[in-house]
Amino acid sequence: MMLYGQRYERVRKVLKSVRVSANLTQIELAQKLSKGQSYVSKLERGEQFVELLEFIEWCEACGIAPQTVIGEI
Repeated sequence: MMLYGQRYERVRKVLKSVRVSANLTQIELAQKLSKGQSYVSKLERGEQFVELLEFIEWCEACGIAPQTVIGEI
């Protein structure tokens, strides 16, 4: 079930793509973020909202500049 609108749908799809491009599993990314794997899974499925600082941390953990990711949204 998606809790947020179409614009957020694009954000989460791009974040998943960033993770996959970084060759990270959900578990590996969650460890880098000091979160549980369910956090990554729920965010990617649209069941959890990502806050700005979490967005930045996600990007950095995947080795990509947040502004680059914003440009893809």
